[in-house]
Amino acid sequence: WRAAILHEVDLIEDLAIAYGYENFIPVIPDISTIGSENPKEKIKKTIAQILSGLGLLEVSSYHLTNKKNQMENMNYSEKTDILQVEASKTEFSILRKDLTHSLLKILSENIDAEYPQKIFEIGKVFLAPQEKAVEKEMLACAFSPGNFTGIKQTIEYLFRMLGLEVSFAEPKTNPQWFIEGRTAELSMKGKSLGFVGEIHPKILKNWKIKMPVSLFEIEIDDVLR
Repeated sequence: WRAAILHEVDLIEDLAIAYGYENFIPVIPDISTIGSENPKEKIKKTIAQILSGLGLLEVSSYHLTNKKNQMENMNYSEKTDILQVEASKTEFSILRKDLTHSLLKILSENIDAEYPQKIFEIGKVFLAPQEKAVEKEMLACAFSPGNFTGIKQTIEYLFRMLGLEVSFAEPKTNPQWFIEGRTAELSMKGKSLGFVGEIHPKILKNWKIKMPVSLFEIEIDDVLR
């Protein structure tokens, strides 16, 4: 029994080694392609380079999370639609709805580290409107300690470097994790991308974060297009 054998190709590889790679006669396939980097990945790399140039540290968190981090700590309603893993063997049983709670979790785990802490993440979130799974590419950034002015300037600089125009407006509905009056809705070409603001003290208390945090999370699918 060999744990390394998972597919037919694993057996084929053993046969090829036994036969000897030097004994194979190379053949040019009938179909030829030219490899290239995905254009969207190039833009994501550019975004990461711009933010890294501003002194931010890129982080990467898991797609799976648990109800305490995603729901309780963020004051989500239990009626919120979530995508749940069937028969999960661990507490990490749901797909994340946002990157905001992921960044706050990282900050909460580094409260004894040196400040200021400036982090960002580019990744997918998973929504379940009308029982249909939807994936969205998001960008989130957090400053600790931070204020509205500093995080807003970061967004403005980022989009200016990307050659795109964005506008800020008072949100019609304020996300529950932001302080009312210190939150703005970000739009591009009339379409809402997300929100920027200062995290509410109640949320900071849930995460045991002792420093003020400013944060933005925006959808970047239109930016990538």
